[in-house]
Amino acid sequence: MNLLSTRQTSKYTLSVDTKEICWLQWIIESYDGMASVRTIDPANGEIEISIAPGCDEEIFPLIKYLKEEGSIHVKAEGSYR
Repeated sequence: MNLLSTRQTSKYTLSVDTKEICWLQWIIESYDGMASVRTIDPANGEIEISIAPGCDEEIFPLIKYLKEEGSIHVKAEGSYR
């Protein structure tokens, strides 16, 4: 069985305050190899988080914590695939 065919990277879109994009990218990517952040629309703060297989359990609680703490201000949460 080919693990690459069964374990794919998850994509999660989020819209945050534009001033928080760089900081959020730095925080998420500091968890070495777990996820990366790509800016889709910098004017609207839209980003895409690519999460490595098996790392959802670490990244989603981190995003939830940052929202609850007030470190990031999420305008909209998009798709998860």
